[in-house]
Amino acid sequence: MINFTTPTIDLTVERLDLSSYDVYATLEQGINEITKHGDDLTVTTETVGQVTNTKVSLTLTQTESASFDYTKTVGVQVNWIDAQGKRGATKRAEIAVERNLLDKVIEYGN
Repeated sequence: MINFTTPTIDLTVERLDLSSYDVYATLEQGINEITKHGDDLTVTTETVGQVTNTKVSLTLTQTESASFDYTKTVGVQVNWIDAQGKRGATKRAEIAVERNLLDKVIEYGN
């Protein structure tokens, strides 16, 4: 991910169909935490043979990606819960952050 951009981050939860769960995706670096849920995520399942995987996609704003220090990685994790309160989570993964040479929020037409 490059800071000060609007990256779409695709996460794969292997061997699980999360289509009937509430899904949360959290990015964390130090005390900075961003959690996406509901309409802020796209959750799709794909079955190949007899294996079903779930892809969780989220997009950050320029301001959100700018909040991450490019000298450190960002932790990412997917959590889910069903109607009965059964909750699961992936192991934490790490995403590298690269520095944007134009380190400011920009707007179209300016």
